[in-house]
Amino acid sequence: MDQLVRTSVANLHSLVRVGWLAEQPAEFQARMARLGRWVSVRRGTLIYAVGDEADAIFGLGEGMLDVAFPVSEDQEVVPHRGMPGFWVGDSALLAGSRRTISVYAAADSRVFKLPAKAVHRSLREFPEDWMCFYRLSHLNTTLSLRTLAEIISLPPRVRFARALLRLTSTDGAVRLTQEELGRMVGMSRAAFRRSFAALIEQGIVDVEYGGIRIRDRSALEREAARTDE
Repeated sequence: MDQLVRTSVANLHSLVRVGWLAEQPAEFQARMARLGRWVSVRRGTLIYAVGDEADAIFGLGEGMLDVAFPVSEDQEVVPHRGMPGFWVGDSALLAGSRRTISVYAAADSRVFKLPAKAVHRSLREFPEDWMCFYRLSHLNTTLSLRTLAEIISLPPRVRFARALLRLTSTDGAVRLTQEELGRMVGMSRAAFRRSFAALIEQGIVDVEYGGIRIRDRSALEREAARTDE
């Protein structure tokens, strides 16, 4: 790897250590580093909304991003919270269509923004890079299908346990209010309360200020692997 490539890749920080871009060739990483720039966003900031023009692809370096799907004109659900290494915005941009989901900053965050014009210009010069973007599309499609399959087929308590595992940070905390978590797992209030109460009673989780603390990860993993109620 020559010095120019190393310097460019270094600008990507955590994005070359975890997630989709970390698994792509160094030359591709360097091209993306030169195309984009880091942007700081405050918690609650709308990154883009349903119906917006697809003007960029976003990689999450720090913080959290919520992905929201519309279910009616005045209601949306948040089935996924992206952690560092998560990329979003590729599908509509590469398909030349408008946004079909909304993305919000769930915490103060830093995102790496790849502008649409720069991406398309680079792809004309390096058409082999399409394969790297196909890999991103495959990852995000697989994530969507897995989430849908869980909602359709798994008991509420198991879905709840799996959601907690996905959302747990390295220090064992889930930084979501109970209301936010309930929206994300797509459960009725009654089912949510039952599932939550059962995990608390077993000593698997505790409620703390601003979120939830995982006390017994092994037990939570066993709950997530269950196939019955």
